[in-house]
Amino acid sequence: MGPGSATMIRPDVVIVNWLLALPFFAAFCSELFPGIAARVHSKAEAQSLAPGPFLLGALASVMGVVLSLSLMPALGPGGVNVNYWWTADLYHMRFVADGLAAFVILAIFGLGLLIHLHMAGLPEASQPHHRAALLLAAQGCGVGAVLSADVVALVFLLELMLVCLWALAAMDAPKGAFRMLATAHVGGLLVLGGMLVAWQEAGNTSLAALPLLLVSADPGTTGVIAFGILLGLLPLISGVPGHGWGPLLAKDGAAVAVAPTSLLLLVGGYGLLRLLPGTLILPAVPALGGTALAVGLCALGWGALHVWLARGLRQVAAWLTVAQSGYLLIALGVAAGSNQPPACLRAASLHVLLTPLALIAVWSAASGLVTRVGTDAIAALGGLFRQMPLVGVALLAGGMSIAGVPPLGGFRVQQQLLSGLVAEGRFVLTALLVIADVIIALAVVGVFRRTFLRGVHPPTVLRSSPWLSVQLVLVVAALLASGIWGTPLARWSEGLQNTVLSISP
Repeated sequence: MGPGSATMIRPDVVIVNWLLALPFFAAFCSELFPGIAARVHSKAEAQSLAPGPFLLGALASVMGVVLSLSLMPALGPGGVNVNYWWTADLYHMRFVADGLAAFVILAIFGLGLLIHLHMAGLPEASQPHHRAALLLAAQGCGVGAVLSADVVALVFLLELMLVCLWALAAMDAPKGAFRMLATAHVGGLLVLGGMLVAWQEAGNTSLAALPLLLVSADPGTTGVIAFGILLGLLPLISGVPGHGWGPLLAKDGAAVAVAPTSLLLLVGGYGLLRLLPGTLILPAVPALGGTALAVGLCALGWGALHVWLARGLRQVAAWLTVAQSGYLLIALGVAAGSNQPPACLRAASLHVLLTPLALIAVWSAASGLVTRVGTDAIAALGGLFRQMPLVGVALLAGGMSIAGVPPLGGFRVQQQLLSGLVAEGRFVLTALLVIADVIIALAVVGVFRRTFLRGVHPPTVLRSSPWLSVQLVLVVAALLASGIWGTPLARWSEGLQNTVLSISP
């Protein structure tokens, strides 16, 4: 609906509005939860009430999934455009639901369901209503950033999401909170710097013109924006050499590490895919190919080495988070070459959607094991498979998916990426990726064998919450389904090349 069109109510516009408003409404209800609950009279009653806000968050995420599915049939070739409420008189803040956005929104709510179930299954935490509210607010900001076609709105909502995730993580890991906040805002400053350089380069001194810069700038100006966004998101996605959120939270033993690592990867990776391929031809970005390829190789090698050397399950999860970012950057770096192999762009788009599932599985296994055993030190563990089969299967499935082992979802990503490299004749790079895959796979199998199959007397294992079991079953089933039924994913990724990825936001 354009500014001059007649006023009308369309179902798809209503759905988009609900997608934006639902998480914040649920967060508000979650914040009110302790006030409307009956007064706690015993410790047992307190423990029974603690999962309540997270189960409310899980219900809100289920509603978001249903609404996302309802949005799918409404998507045409041009997407769904909305001039949003009060912003029409301020400036044209546009929200766009296209094919890629719809799938990423679905993934955000799906991951939110898994994370809320995971948090509901953990032991009683201080102020659970605040944690649930922050997690839901982060989901809502992520959805808003994904739908935003306005660069200022995108950066603003991404900033709000970072603040919510930082506050959530700071409740579990206060020692690393300021380092995490500083790391996030280094990325934000780089993005802002790229935008201001582009604004100056465009020769337009009107601040009101800045929000429309992406749709009106020349390729050189847009290249600066894209390059700034790429550099700005690197500290959040990769964490090289260990200053990202994943390694910091693992060091402090934070149980909520699964939320920042998965949501930042999903929304940050979406930002790259939406603004880089969608705004310009990748080879037009100055030094993009070489920079992304070099940083991607460093991230993959650095992460794979530390997965091999890890001494705890949370360290394994943190360095798998670092390693997986290398695949995304390598795919974008190769796609920035002169031939722009379509398979590499398809690999990047599938990576953004499927890898958070693998990270959820690995982080949940590590967190669940610490909850029930009291330690994640591999040397102190062994013989746990009989007592914790779901935790072991989730750890193995998540790690193997990142390594690209069939029949898991990550195999589809690796298949596209390696085929694109072979088509380009980059056999050395292909060999390096295969070696990294083998190192990661062997490291994960070794950790699984020592933790769950080693013939030693197992440590004392506490009883598990059924919500932890439900969450682990769902995430493993999703990894298997995305790997076994790959034909719909292949058709969708092929369609992205000439549709979603070529539409300027």
